[in-house]
Order: sequence, then structure tokens, then C-alpha cells
Amino acid sequence: MRLLDRYIGQAVQTGVVSVLAVFLVLVAVINYIGEYDKIGRADYTSWLAFQYVMLWMPRIAYQMFPLAALMGTMIGLGALSNHSELVVIRASGVSKLRIAMAVLKSMIALVVVIFLVGEVVAPPAEQYAEQMRIRAMESRVSINTEYGLWVRSGDTFIHVMAIDNDGKLRNVELAVTENHSKLLRTIHADSAQYDGDSWLLRNVEIHHISQQGVKKEHRDEMRWKGLLEPDIVETLTFNPESLSIWNLLDYVRYLENNGLDSSLYQLAMWTKILSPLTVMAMVLLAVPFMFRSQRSGGLGRQIILGFMIGIVFYIINRLVGQMGVIYNIPAVISASIPTMLVMATALLLYRRE
Repeated sequence: MRLLDRYIGQAVQTGVVSVLAVFLVLVAVINYIGEYDKIGRADYTSWLAFQYVMLWMPRIAYQMFPLAALMGTMIGLGALSNHSELVVIRASGVSKLRIAMAVLKSMIALVVVIFLVGEVVAPPAEQYAEQMRIRAMESRVSINTEYGLWVRSGDTFIHVMAIDNDGKLRNVELAVTENHSKLLRTIHADSAQYDGDSWLLRNVEIHHISQQGVKKEHRDEMRWKGLLEPDIVETLTFNPESLSIWNLLDYVRYLENNGLDSSLYQLAMWTKILSPLTVMAMVLLAVPFMFRSQRSGGLGRQIILGFMIGIVFYIINRLVGQMGVIYNIPAVISASIPTMLVMATALLLYRRE
């Protein structure tokens, strides 16, 4: 049986890796084409664009792996079915459940590898890619994730400590100088929000510096045009999916300690935690489809159907997650519902076989 498990596992692993490789190549080409309009801006070259796209590949692999697992399992088992090997295996007394267990065992190593790629390799690679592109296109920006963002706009030096998911800036400091040497005033704002025309600073403290001394001024609101380019803020905004599980946990605690909404980050965290189970559910779903294709003779049709199921799962996963955020459903429930639906569908198909 170990030899049979290894044989089935090798076919499935080959199918999964092949499908994932095809997906990554397609996405890389599309993303590189999407960078064309930015090439030539300041110091951003085609080589840097290529590096940027490649640094995003670990994240793309992590996100597309459930679909690749579903499609790859169907293709791997389909290859065995085309050569009547599945028929021989079944005729020798091997149950469908036993074949499914062999497929699941073969996926454990791939799941562990892709989980490490998504949680260890992808976050710093993605962060470095974004910083590299911003530095190339906007030389006046200096990024340090621990000490915030520094920007020079003319004679004004700007420091932003944090950027929320909705693009709101927090703990904003401005130092207005004369010829970069004489400090004229400092401005501190608790937050800043872009309204399409300028930045609206709230709870503002201004210190006017002159030979007579320092004069303090408070304003509830204040507008400022030369703060940050909105596209830079959009790039630097924390995307929950780009953070690792432990970083998400830290950020959730930070948001809750400061009385801020953490639902999106909790949803992303639980989605990542449950991702290995999601992959296993997809693999379980693929096996009964292949036995159905043996009887109907429509392997291609079953593979296309499997692809559509993967797309539908992605849509449902997003929809249920957003509904959970809107209706304050616990994140662990919202994240697990799509996976449980796939598991239930797979078990139903096994019972009907």
C-alpha cells in the first residue's frame, strides 16, 4: 500500500505543481504588462519592474494554491484514469476513500511548504517590492516600517507614524523650514484624511517658532495640500492579506487597544489559519469528480467544472467574509463557513458514489 500511496501521490503532486506553475507564469506576464505605464517614471526601469513582479510571486502562489490543489488533483488523477490505472486500482480492491487518503497524504508536504512560503517568505518580499518601487519612482520618500514614513515636500519635512487600511494617516508631524535650515513652525495632527482635493488634519497642535519664542496654537481641523500623494498612501496602506499571521495578531491587539475596528484583520488572520484545511477540503472534493468522469468519459468537462467550482469558492469566500464584517459575525465563523461547505459537499459526493 505504501508503494501505491507513493504512486498516486507522485501523480497528484506533479499535477498540482504544474497547474501552480502555469498560473504563476500567466499572472507574472499580466502583472508585468500592468507595470508598463510606470516604467520610465523617475528611476523605475523595466528590470526593476521585473524584480517587482517576481517578488510578488510568493504571495500569488500562496493565494492561488487552493485552486491549484483542486485543479492539479483532478489532472493528476485524470492522467491515471486516461491510462485505466484507476480502474485497475479499484479492481484490486482499493476503496475510493483509501485513494482519497493517499491523495491527502501526498498533499501534506506541499501544504507545509506553501504555508511557510505565504507566512515567512511572502510578507517581507512583498514589503521590499513596494518599498523598492516607491523609492525608484519617488526619491523624496524614505520608508521605515518601524519608525514610520518620512517625506520631503519643498521646505516641509513630513513624518507619518501609521497608515490605516482606509488610507487615514495617524500621528502626523510637519516641520516647516526656510531654505531647509531655519525652522519656522511644527505641526502635529492626530489624523489626516484625503478628501479628493487636500488633506484634512484633525486635532492639530501648531508651534510657531520665532526670535520672540514659541507660540502654541490649537485647531480642531486644518487643511494641507502638499502632504502626501494619494497613490503613495494607497501603496503603503496595510493590506490585511499581506501580513503574516503573527503580524496580524499583533495588529489586531493594537487596533483593539486603541478602540479601532479590527474585523477585517481578524477575518484575514482566521482565513490564513484555516488555509491548510481549505486546501485539504478542495483535494477531497476533487477525488469524487474524477470517478464521475470515468463513467461519463468527460474528463475535460470535469476539469472545467472543477475550475468553475474553484472560482465559485473564491467568490463565496469573499462574499461571506464581507457579510461577516458587515453583520458583526465572529471572524472565525465567517472564515470557516466556505471551507465547511466544501467539506460537506465532498462528503455528500462520497456517500452518493
